[in-house]
Amino acid sequence: MIDDLRCNNINNNNKKETKEKIIDEKLEQEVLRQYKIITKNTVEIVPDEELKNLLRWSISSGTPLRIKYGIDPTSSDVHVGHLVPCRKMREFQDLGHIGVVIIGDYTAQIGDPSGKNETRPPLTAEETNRNASTYMEQIFTVLDKNKTEIRSQTEWFSTVSLADILRWASQTTVAKLLSHETFKNRIDTGNALGLHEFFYPILQGMDSVYINAHVELGGTDQRFNVLMGRDFQKVRGERAQVAILLPIILGLCGTNKMSKSLGNYIGIKDEPFDKFGKVMSIPDNLMYEYYRYILWSSDEELKKIETGLKDGSLHPNEIKKSLAQKIVASFHGENEGIKMREQFESVFSKGKIPDEISEFKFERGKTLTDILVDSKTVESRSEVRRLVQQKAIVILQEGKSDKDGIKVLDQFLSLDESYSGKIIKTGKRRFLKLF
Repeated sequence: MIDDLRCNNINNNNKKETKEKIIDEKLEQEVLRQYKIITKNTVEIVPDEELKNLLRWSISSGTPLRIKYGIDPTSSDVHVGHLVPCRKMREFQDLGHIGVVIIGDYTAQIGDPSGKNETRPPLTAEETNRNASTYMEQIFTVLDKNKTEIRSQTEWFSTVSLADILRWASQTTVAKLLSHETFKNRIDTGNALGLHEFFYPILQGMDSVYINAHVELGGTDQRFNVLMGRDFQKVRGERAQVAILLPIILGLCGTNKMSKSLGNYIGIKDEPFDKFGKVMSIPDNLMYEYYRYILWSSDEELKKIETGLKDGSLHPNEIKKSLAQKIVASFHGENEGIKMREQFESVFSKGKIPDEISEFKFERGKTLTDILVDSKTVESRSEVRRLVQQKAIVILQEGKSDKDGIKVLDQFLSLDESYSGKIIKTGKRRFLKLF
């Protein structure tokens, strides 16, 4: 009888151990599955092993991770470069985690010093609020609204005291701040470095404390700022966030990072035809990068493009048209992507005018410069002057080919009633119909 009981206990213990082993194996399989998805297309994870520990804790406890991404409303436009971390956040959301987007209305007033050789002009609270009002609509072209928290720095920074600021400042050192490559370069080259700029990484780090971030996403140029969040969390005895650093996308010029201030960007709010044309203007060597990081293309598609370019079976111009079509489609739908490709080919191959162009009621007697600036076709008078010098502004007649247009040689050309119904072509892809 006793032997039978012993055998039963041993069998029960073995079953329990087997069950626990199966559970552990399933847990590790899920950790590795999520880890593989999350780490794809990243540059660096700090610290890498801690990401697995976070996933293990999240999955076993049923607690979603809080994924932080901050964006400064320095202008009203969000560009496709911003969507690289947003796409990574969406991957986390699809795995069941929570995305926390921080609108940096305070840090925007300082201006991120990273990579800058001079102090940025400060923005007012009114300017940052006006810019921020359009941001989420653009970001939600990628993110899942139901798994996204929208937070503003005003929630916590508007009530802090001088004592709070001094306490935060005491939790880092001058030596650490001066190890920031941008700060160091400014001092070495004799460029101005404002005292307020030292607070940019401090404020970004404190964001992580206030929203209890488990992971923070950022470009490689944000490494210093993101790691500040780990420091401030550790000081408070909290679990330190993991930094996931992502590639910086080069702009249309192919040399500098995509930037609102440089104007070398593809805006989420850009019209479909303008998006298509901007993609077609990028250097060929950027195509692979855009397929990979903007479209998040599959490994199979990337391999096909890489092989096709090398062996000549794919023409670069056709690959670029497909890229432009897919980028337009990702924001405006498949039909619009096809339509913009057809329009582009019609305009640039056959010299036709697009079917859908902006219209503007102009004041008779005003100059070409005034009309182009007032209609927001160009951003400044100096840009009009440059385009006229390049003979890049053409007056077209509706129904005619742009090859029949008249080049404008005078930026102060006065436009009278005879210009009603005419079309101004500015550069390669901007068209404006006057009425």
